[in-house]
Amino acid sequence: MKSLACVSQQQNYNGLPMAWLKFIQSHAFVICKTTSTILISAAFSLTAGAQAVALVATQPTSAPKPTSTPEQERLHLIQVLQKRLPGTNPADWVIGGAAYEPGVQAIPLSAENATNSADILAIGKKLWERKFSDGKSLANCFPNGGKRVAASYPQFDTATKQVVTFELAINRCRQLHGEAAIDYANAAVIGPLSAYGKSLAADQRLTVRVAGQPARDRFDAGRYWFQQRVGQQNFACASCHVLKAGEQYANAGLAPAVGQAVTWPRIQPGGSIRTLQAQFQRCMQRSGAEPFAVGSDEFNNLEYYLAYMSNGLPLRPLATAR
Repeated sequence: MKSLACVSQQQNYNGLPMAWLKFIQSHAFVICKTTSTILISAAFSLTAGAQAVALVATQPTSAPKPTSTPEQERLHLIQVLQKRLPGTNPADWVIGGAAYEPGVQAIPLSAENATNSADILAIGKKLWERKFSDGKSLANCFPNGGKRVAASYPQFDTATKQVVTFELAINRCRQLHGEAAIDYANAAVIGPLSAYGKSLAADQRLTVRVAGQPARDRFDAGRYWFQQRVGQQNFACASCHVLKAGEQYANAGLAPAVGQAVTWPRIQPGGSIRTLQAQFQRCMQRSGAEPFAVGSDEFNNLEYYLAYMSNGLPLRPLATAR
């Protein structure tokens, strides 16, 4: 038998970033090593009486500086997920949790096999092309009328030092032309509009950039909330989508974190549409935590981080049904 040496202090191991080692340790995981592999031994113990987190906490202002670049971190996360899901790669993860549900097949949505996908895109197209009071439209705010644009979002705005999601860019355009911003919680409007705008970049590979320290700070803030345990269930995003990726929860497969950002908005059972940040809220509620608002800095940073983790994968809004 190979001897095992278990890591009990914070350190990089075989290139595993400090942030991920700390996260795994904080979840009571033991990192052990052999001559060639990392073994992650689970010791989850979620008690029924765990105290709920009201989620009024803020991110620490003096977090340790990262030791790896965003691109190194993306590649490390892929490696961690491939250990969880041997024989798979990021291209397989785009279809999400459907890949891990017995007897369920993920199928592309189109006008031929989903009665409301074409309707949703038609609604979005009408909103996209609707003239503002000054005669302009959303198509005037984006290069090439919006074609191949959405794959570069979220973006970091150097002027405001904030993350701009595609939905925020839509609202900025409207306000620039004297129109009211769309309520992000109004999925019946922002959902089809976002889906149509992203359909103009369908199959374009995600190319989210993190350039400069201010942008890196937002990226790191997104990772913080991805790894932060919250609520009565004491879950983090990474609890399900990294450490438990490929397993079952509530009769649904848990999708890997890499690939999640490219298929939203999605059509839900029953025909409603849900954006990625609305899904963030749903997950936090399931964990027993009070969710942030859609469009909040916390969720924008989280989306920025997740989108970068999916760089290189094709954008496919309304892509999968189960």
